[in-house]
Amino acid sequence: MQPLADAPDSPTRRRILAAAEKRFAAFGYRRTGIAEIAREAGVAAGTLYRYFENKEEIFRAVMRDLLDAWLDTARQVLGEGGTAVERLGRLGQASVDFNRENDLINSVYRRDGEIIFAPLLEELHEHLLTQNVAMIADVIRDGIREGTLRDVDPERAAFILFLGGDALSNQRYHPYQDVLPLYGEITMNGLLPR
Repeated sequence: MQPLADAPDSPTRRRILAAAEKRFAAFGYRRTGIAEIAREAGVAAGTLYRYFENKEEIFRAVMRDLLDAWLDTARQVLGEGGTAVERLGRLGQASVDFNRENDLINSVYRRDGEIIFAPLLEELHEHLLTQNVAMIADVIRDGIREGTLRDVDPERAAFILFLGGDALSNQRYHPYQDVLPLYGEITMNGLLPR
């Protein structure tokens, strides 16, 4: 069954997604229901079904918007001038800032950690991985060309950088912003010319 919604960027749809993001951030996925999202958005519960089939679809849309916001931030940071090492360092800092400032990310990891890699978000994480790896690989290629990074397989190196940072952002033992600089130092030293 397809939703009967108006345009995907309609004001009502945006209001529903903003309300859903607020509820998911405050209460997590499990403790947020359609009725609470509708109430927060100021619409009838039936109106939500004009735009989304169920709560899972709303959550996916919210997380997709979050992913797009991160990718826009990452592209902007990587598009600024500087050496490959400087650009990758800024990307790491942007990642720390984005994670720290986003209540939804913090709530999902704190309350609903087990759904992060469940089928509910698997395809979104796959997109996040492929997009980030492609951007990082481009910067590594630039670094190899400019001589600031040694000649390595850019895709594999980008994959390692991304997965390491991603794993650090998902763990609970040490604050992400505290361990990412050391991770960056360790990995970047390994990428420097010998």
